[in-house]
Amino acid sequence: MSGKKGKLWITGILLSVSSTTYADIDLHEGMWEITNKIEMSGIPIKLPDTKVSQCITKEKIIPKSNKKINKHCTISEQKIEGDTVTWKMQCAKKVASQGTVTYHGDTLEGIINSSSEVPNLGTIEMAIHLSGKRTGECSK
Repeated sequence: MSGKKGKLWITGILLSVSSTTYADIDLHEGMWEITNKIEMSGIPIKLPDTKVSQCITKEKIIPKSNKKINKHCTISEQKIEGDTVTWKMQCAKKVASQGTVTYHGDTLEGIINSSSEVPNLGTIEMAIHLSGKRTGECSK
């Protein structure tokens, strides 16, 4: 096999492998309520938990910790192993994050670790602990 036929064959195999990975994850698509518990290094103040509602599908599988912040971010890497999704994300204002979430059908658990440069304070490290549950169907 050479030329175009070989390239098409390889592309077909890669596409079928990646779509199989998404198909096998134990995720019940729909509307989810995600609770975020935030810890910041060097800051002894306990921040209140926040909740975000989000439609999660196998195509949009990464939970958002904050709709306002996440709209200025881009996913640079994403990997699925079993029921666990990992990703790296770069955001405006020198914020770098990496996250892991594991799906269990109608529930999820995970963590997002972020590092950001803050003027006059230096580097701030933050951990966002995620827990979530499916609440119903996505609105159209």
